[in-house]
Amino acid sequence: MSEGRCKVCTHAQRGLIDQDIAGGMNNSQTAEKWGLSRDSVRRHRIAHLSPALKGVLTRRESAGAVRALDRLEDLHVKASAILDAAMEDGKPSLSLAAIRELKGLTELLARITGELDERPQVQVLNVVSDPAWVEARTRLLAALRPYPEAAQAAALALGVADE
Repeated sequence: MSEGRCKVCTHAQRGLIDQDIAGGMNNSQTAEKWGLSRDSVRRHRIAHLSPALKGVLTRRESAGAVRALDRLEDLHVKASAILDAAMEDGKPSLSLAAIRELKGLTELLARITGELDERPQVQVLNVVSDPAWVEARTRLLAALRPYPEAAQAAALALGVADE
């Protein structure tokens, strides 16, 4: 993508966007702040940052100021670049390997950010108000009417008033 078509390069606030990137803001945060797509910011970060800003990012990373999420996003950026290059070069096996890595990175990012929740879901079934249960209970109590003591004991056990 040429700089003339890059959404970040043509943005009226490019300088401020570059400062945010160099200051450690990740692709998602930068995209949200400036109304861009995360992929546009990612591509800009890879291809269009000035050497000086790339140096700032490198120093920042080597100083350990990058959070795990940022490092994970950087891996995602690199794997995406490998996928793009492999597809352009017509290397299907390398493309598939990059896709597998991107899938794993995307799943991990989704777990970390809360977009993917794999916790078991609990569904509560209220049988007391279920029509089938109400009908079965009514029939049981009706069948026990000739036996008042049994009907009363069953109603008590079922937690219902005398019917």
